[in-house]
Amino acid sequence: MILNNDPSQIAAFNELILRSIVDHAVVTMDAAGIITSWNEGAERILGWTEDEIVGKNADVFFTDEDTVEGRAQTEMRLAIKNGRAEDVRWHVRKDGQRFWGSGLMMPLLAATDVSGDAVQDVNRITGFVKIFRDRTEERTTNQRMELLQDRAHLAMQRSGTVGVYDIDLQNDMIVADHVCARMHQVNVELAESGTSVSEFYKGIIEQDRLIAMNAVDAAIVKGQAVDVAYRILSTDTRPIWVQSQGSIQKDENGSPSRLVGIVVDVTDQRQHLNMQEARLEFADKVRDIMDPIQIAELVCEVIGHTMYVSRVGHGYIKDDGNTLVVEADWNQMGSQTLVGHHKFSDFGSYVDILHSGKSVIMTDVTQDDRVDRPERLAALGVQSLINFPLMQHGKLKAVLFVNHASPREWTNSEITFLGAMFDRAYAAIDRLKLEAERNDLADEIAHRMKNILTMAQIVVRQSLRGVDGAEAAAHTIKARLQAMSAAQDVLTLSEEKGADIISVVGTTLAPHLPNPSRIVVNGPSLPLDSSQVIGLSLALHELATNAAKYGALSNEDGHIEIDWEIDNHSFKFCWQEFDGPAVEQPSSRGFGSTILQRTVGSYFDGTSELSFKPDGVTFLIQGEARGKPAPQPKSD
Repeated sequence: MILNNDPSQIAAFNELILRSIVDHAVVTMDAAGIITSWNEGAERILGWTEDEIVGKNADVFFTDEDTVEGRAQTEMRLAIKNGRAEDVRWHVRKDGQRFWGSGLMMPLLAATDVSGDAVQDVNRITGFVKIFRDRTEERTTNQRMELLQDRAHLAMQRSGTVGVYDIDLQNDMIVADHVCARMHQVNVELAESGTSVSEFYKGIIEQDRLIAMNAVDAAIVKGQAVDVAYRILSTDTRPIWVQSQGSIQKDENGSPSRLVGIVVDVTDQRQHLNMQEARLEFADKVRDIMDPIQIAELVCEVIGHTMYVSRVGHGYIKDDGNTLVVEADWNQMGSQTLVGHHKFSDFGSYVDILHSGKSVIMTDVTQDDRVDRPERLAALGVQSLINFPLMQHGKLKAVLFVNHASPREWTNSEITFLGAMFDRAYAAIDRLKLEAERNDLADEIAHRMKNILTMAQIVVRQSLRGVDGAEAAAHTIKARLQAMSAAQDVLTLSEEKGADIISVVGTTLAPHLPNPSRIVVNGPSLPLDSSQVIGLSLALHELATNAAKYGALSNEDGHIEIDWEIDNHSFKFCWQEFDGPAVEQPSSRGFGSTILQRTVGSYFDGTSELSFKPDGVTFLIQGEARGKPAPQPKSD
């Protein structure tokens, strides 16, 4: 029977098919769960006639336990959220007898253009369809099932997203409706009259074909339901994603005889998932990239693989406002690279739109008035395109472009995805630029600081020339300035503009150690900020200078132990001298003692103490560790 597009004829035909389904219950409900229609299969399985049941709540055929738990409402919520809700549990007949029912519930959508996201919109759901069968005992049937839908199936068919099929497993033949046929690129008349199953497998892309076939084989061998997703070849490079679900029916001998099921176009949902995964992939990989062009190459590659396009590229706009310098692009096999210089005026007048901050989207460049020379775009393999502008201070800065070799309808989700990826790419590029600018500024400041310290040494030396006792004073001041300069070197070499305490101790003490074995250093790695580096460097310089003049480093036997420890956020640093000359308390406090007693501890948000014990000088810092110690390797 071939149908025309007359709605009344289609509705009558659907009603005839619906009434012919006697071994599956097909129940429709409104959005509140009130039953609106009931087929003969439902009457046979459950016992109520349609007149008895219409208008009652669907809870009537759920068990008391499931009714208390609100199982019917839970299924409706899951159907809205996921597009379907599986239902395998005990149900109740009119006479109170329980049976094991297996099926699923799906939302019914309004008869409008439906995208995958429409299922999420409760305002566009008119009700639900519940399809199930009695699995307590396998029913034998030879009746073909053209549709598994209720009276709302017409709306579903018009959406072009749901189709049905019936496979004769013994003869390897399939009968399918026009929706299922068109999804699989099969002639509709051939599918409705019956054809070989292999005709439907031909439309599945090679990588997924075996997956689909194995799912059917497993269902036959194990008697389980079919639930498999696969991609269909299309005239566009974008594949069609199909979800197929069905159940095995057995003959009187208990052998699998038929596979009856539905197919759903889930392309939008899959594309949405792919875009989410692409964002995560880009975020994960971009962390390790330190070159702006490599970031551009990565974003082009991720977009290209996700959107199934011919080319994705990125370029910046020169000062003339008309020249695009393409620094990176990704090309599908066979497409030429566009890296280089290109003038917008060679192709059309749409550059003014980009300068206004608006995207340029073309479905077919040969039919777009904004393109003056479509043959030039065709020579580059471009028949549809998107140009996405990046504005900075009201001026066009860069363009992300997507090209396709054939006409293409660009979706809103694709446009949104491009914008999000462009933003992420430039956030990463700007981060690199800011880090580079920060490092350049820090290097410049460090250079100027060293120049200032050098000039200070010169000024001190010239000022004290000819003054009695000035040579010793000049030497002391010069040594302190050199210690500050060495600390600045440590900071400059550090990427974080702080430094680890181990590096600070080693660099500061190096000029004072003709024999390094005389100083024992023990403590964990700990990052210090710039002020702590300067403070600790000055303290170590003062201590080492005094030890060389009067303390443990002034004889042949003395030595020094330096220890520090971190307990949670508490920091303790200790300098202790041994086996040096006997120590006497100084009669007055010099500048060095002032630094050690009053200043250094404040850098660590704590205190510092200098002690002149007879057996050796001791210096102690007690405060807080601002950084976290690095983890120590475990010993075997």
